[in-house]
Amino acid sequence: MTSPYALRASCRGHEDDVRGVAICAPDVFATCSRDKTVRVWAEAIGEDDGFVTRAVCVGHTSFVTTVASIPPNVLQSLPDGGLVSGGRDKRVLVWNTHTGLAVHDFIGHALDVTAVAVLATGHIVSGAMDKTIKVWCAVTQKCVTTIDAHESSVLALLPLPGGGFLSGSADRTIKKWTDQLWGGPDQKPTAGTDSSRNQSPAATYRGHVDTVRGLALAPGVGFLSASHDCTARLWTFGGETVLVFAGHAALVYAVAAMANGKVLTGSEDNTCKIWTVGDGVCQQTIPHPGCVWSVGAFISEHSCSDIVTCCADGIARVWSDVVTKQNGNAQAELDETLLKQATAKREAALADQQSKIKTEPPSALLTPGASDGATKVIKEDAGGVAAYAWSAAAQSWERLGEVTGVDPDSVSKKQYQGQEYDYVFDVDITDGAPALKLPFNVGDNPYTAAELFLENNQLDPGYREQVVNFIVQNVGEQNAFSGSGACVSADPFTGAGAYVPGGNGSLNSGPFAATGGDPFTGSGAYLPGSVSAATTKPETTKMKFIPVLPTQCVFFETAKFEGMLAKLAELGCSASEMTAFTVLATFANGGEAPDTGSVQVLTKALVEKPTESLFPLLDLSKALVVLIDRLAGSSTCGGDAVNELVTAMMHACARASQPPASPGNLLTAGRLFCNAFKCAGSRKIFLLNASAILDGLCAATLSDAKPATRLALSTSLLNVSAFAKSDDCLPINDVAAQAVSAGVELLLTSPPGSGDDDAKFRALCALGTFAVASSDTKALLVDLGLGDIAEGMEGLGGKIGDAAGDVKTALM
Repeated sequence: MTSPYALRASCRGHEDDVRGVAICAPDVFATCSRDKTVRVWAEAIGEDDGFVTRAVCVGHTSFVTTVASIPPNVLQSLPDGGLVSGGRDKRVLVWNTHTGLAVHDFIGHALDVTAVAVLATGHIVSGAMDKTIKVWCAVTQKCVTTIDAHESSVLALLPLPGGGFLSGSADRTIKKWTDQLWGGPDQKPTAGTDSSRNQSPAATYRGHVDTVRGLALAPGVGFLSASHDCTARLWTFGGETVLVFAGHAALVYAVAAMANGKVLTGSEDNTCKIWTVGDGVCQQTIPHPGCVWSVGAFISEHSCSDIVTCCADGIARVWSDVVTKQNGNAQAELDETLLKQATAKREAALADQQSKIKTEPPSALLTPGASDGATKVIKEDAGGVAAYAWSAAAQSWERLGEVTGVDPDSVSKKQYQGQEYDYVFDVDITDGAPALKLPFNVGDNPYTAAELFLENNQLDPGYREQVVNFIVQNVGEQNAFSGSGACVSADPFTGAGAYVPGGNGSLNSGPFAATGGDPFTGSGAYLPGSVSAATTKPETTKMKFIPVLPTQCVFFETAKFEGMLAKLAELGCSASEMTAFTVLATFANGGEAPDTGSVQVLTKALVEKPTESLFPLLDLSKALVVLIDRLAGSSTCGGDAVNELVTAMMHACARASQPPASPGNLLTAGRLFCNAFKCAGSRKIFLLNASAILDGLCAATLSDAKPATRLALSTSLLNVSAFAKSDDCLPINDVAAQAVSAGVELLLTSPPGSGDDDAKFRALCALGTFAVASSDTKALLVDLGLGDIAEGMEGLGGKIGDAAGDVKTALM
């Protein structure tokens, strides 16, 4: 007997968001999480929870973002099958699920691995934020080919039954790749050399207006896709869109075909939806306590139609439409959680409304009213907000009642196509033709609403900006750009939709040309904050801390020279070396310029001393590098010797920071790199090896890193960003992606209450500066989910909150 889907099992074990799911067997599935683990769950008949953890795979050093199942007899090393996962640590790991151990570790991507797949040939495919796809050979453990696949991050992969695979990207396209790229369908994994064959896709599918996030097979038809345009689509392999599943209120992250012929989607709107394929109608909406990152559907010879959802609350849930499988207690517990969540949301909204009301303390009631009926709003001692009116007859203030604000549920809604909206506008496109309906809810993304309106009415997408401006003009800028739908989203890969205000919407042709102007406003497109679109440019929102200018770089200029020299002596430096180091320390402490010989001693020591002994030398170098211009201009030291010293500092900085770096090396290397930006000569030399240095300094993003080390990394990023638009920015452009990835990771891993306020602040300022310096880097930051991070940090207030607000503006 079937019924609406209800909860069968709540699978607890992950300690953070559950990000991905892979169906392994009719009674087994695997999940991956931001807690850096992969878990395998197996059905346990007789257990209250229905599923229990069978294995925990530990090996990733950062968030695990994607997981896929390896069927039996596909890999020689795993005859019983296994798993493959990818993560923010840029690695692809292959797991033996019986032991929970990694049997292969593929390293090669430059940024986060965001999608993995397993081909019937035994090849493993990975996609990443570096815009590439890599095909790996499990036999040789080498990359067979690298495909420069997309113009933005690769976020989804789907192996095809007939060979090859599909890829989905933040560039809004889906591409088909044949296995000819690595030797043909019968090519077994034997060769291990990265090839450079023709990398043209066999097909490119276009239709989504934002990031393509998920892909799934649709047996008998073609394939399914999920997108940040808030829709899912059903396609034929010929490129025809069969159906558009529209109904989610936020980004759609995942899609799957169900055994009963229906379609399952998961969204940032905290729901999964079940759709019928015949007409694209949503049959059931299942609410969750948080974002639904991924979905999966069991398919077996018994036509099991159970489904799995992965939620931001750290729980994977199994749902069933079979009454005998449903767990009433688990469902009741979830319903109670959702009720408490909704209540807390209403209370928070009420508190927010009350906070905007001008209130007075109870002592204000001691003063008589100015006239009969005069009112005051009082913040009462018990915490409530109440209205009082002055009674001239009684010569006293009378309590009218508590101010509770406006209940959003009581506001009249408008019905359109079976859904409720705050607004449904009539838009006249052609004289004599029926008006088109433009629905919009406060909190929705106006760009998404515009895109859907144009698409549903088969209008030219070039007019998106006019539609958005019409919405803004009619609902108000505050309503148009409020709520999670309009802000940068919660996705740590792509954040908000890729819509950018200011798109080019010509009125010279198309359905709007007949009116001689914008049919939404009757004139030129409305631009928020401007008087006339024809004569005034839209006003740029002023940011408080962004961009960081070269003159605002931060340096570590204090030093404890006595302790530094004592440590060098303790490490066994010779008397002549100590004499030279003392001369250099004296100069750094305000003394006379050193001789060339002393400079050469330090240069030699930086090159020859063991890595574990470098940190006091780096500490001395940190104090000297800010004075390089003065040193080079002195009469006692030659310019060539100074250049050789700075080059030695740069190489030592890179060497000391490489893992496994000691805490002392990591800290002093980070501070030295920061200080190298003080003078143009040292800055240019250090930027030559910035990639290696930043790669090593990324160890400061680990959650157990010392606050001082995290501050050194964030300051390094701040100083690098300050020169992102300078004349010598070319080397910085080369490491921008690496720098912003490190900055986002630093913010994500900063422990709550860790005292890292300065590190967080500097990282936010650096990332925002990178965003305004380059549209490509801004797009990457959106992909990395900086918008959601900034959204959360804005509530911290103070300079961190202000900087987070700047970042949100910079990403617009």
